[in-house]
Amino acid sequence: MNPPIRFISQCMLGLAIYVGGWYVGGSLFQAIQLGAIGLFLGAGFFALMAGGTRRIELCTAEYILGSAFMFAMVVSFARGNALSTQFGAMFLLVLASAGVLARQQWVARIDVVFRLAYIALIGTVLVVQPTEYLTSVVGTVERSVGLVRFAPLGMHPNLCGLVYGGGSLLFFQHFLASPRLHQKLFALLLSALCLSMVLAASSRASLLALALTGAVAVLLIAWRGSRRAQIALILSSITLMAVGVFKAAAIADYLTVILDLDSPTRGTDSGATGREDIWRDGVELVFSDPVLLFTGRGVRAAGPEVIGFPVESSYINLALEHGVVFGLLITLAFVITAWRTIGRSFEKGVMNPALLVSGLMLVFVLMQSIFNRYLVAVGNPYSLWVLLLLVRLNLSPSRVPSAWAPASPSRGLRSPHPAMGHNAISPP
Repeated sequence: MNPPIRFISQCMLGLAIYVGGWYVGGSLFQAIQLGAIGLFLGAGFFALMAGGTRRIELCTAEYILGSAFMFAMVVSFARGNALSTQFGAMFLLVLASAGVLARQQWVARIDVVFRLAYIALIGTVLVVQPTEYLTSVVGTVERSVGLVRFAPLGMHPNLCGLVYGGGSLLFFQHFLASPRLHQKLFALLLSALCLSMVLAASSRASLLALALTGAVAVLLIAWRGSRRAQIALILSSITLMAVGVFKAAAIADYLTVILDLDSPTRGTDSGATGREDIWRDGVELVFSDPVLLFTGRGVRAAGPEVIGFPVESSYINLALEHGVVFGLLITLAFVITAWRTIGRSFEKGVMNPALLVSGLMLVFVLMQSIFNRYLVAVGNPYSLWVLLLLVRLNLSPSRVPSAWAPASPSRGLRSPHPAMGHNAISPP
């Protein structure tokens, strides 16, 4: 293994994550996004050049995603949509780069790189937009504008919910895995900052997804968690209930404002901000053509500039772009990987909290994708993380070392964990 080349790969990966968090307007936006993707591809290339990559045998998730996008490229080419064909090719390259990075012996360092890049993004936001952040997070309503929603570094509030909602889970995972108190406190602070940005953006889909993901975690710990984890859960619940009782009115007022519940366009009577009508139109479009129902239209060929309206759901969007068969297979790849990862985090009666949160990260993106079309994407930091995580969780121990292996009770060393083993989609 060549350490200098490996370091270059890590630097390019960190830059890809950081640059991908900037969403400036105008023609510069496309250049920045392509630059971030180029950096990610470069990170995979230099990781391969550094040596030490485990033998590459495609896992089931890679077969599904790769086949779906290759088929979408064929469909786009047949329909004469060159831009869609190019998008499909770009995604395949990103998938290949993610596969290489997931198979590195230094895979645990990738987690560190993602956290450092997120820290850089959060720090940049607080330096560049402190006034906007504080104005939004307290719940400011302007008469001619309505609720002021935060857009960190130009990012759309809905996408902000995905990126920073996922970031809160990324740092919470580090909080659980860190052995030292100061590391735990720092990770918890960053997790809270990410969550505050989701609140400032009033990204209700992500807040709901985080709440549902938290509910899944609570049920799992209460059912199968260790005694220590259950005691911690009980104490945390009591604390939250006490705060809720003493600050019930203030909390209710804040949530009413920050969630925009009284808004005529985003409030409780708006039909999920108009999504009900959009979803209905999207489903009708899926079934409007019996051929396209199975072939799809191609990658990024179901945008509002093409079909006339935005499809605010990943699952409808997958059906439109890839057809119902591949759309279902892609969804199942995420669902089954999350299911089996969570199950393996409780193997042998010992909970692996870091691995549990990895499964919950996929649960979060699956929940969030009901309301937004970000399940399969490459243009933002968290989507890159999810893609890499999906591949990693489907690799066997012979192909990749575990980044979250539990300590050996006899020697205190890290050893491969079976939860990272076996194909998470194929039968055991």
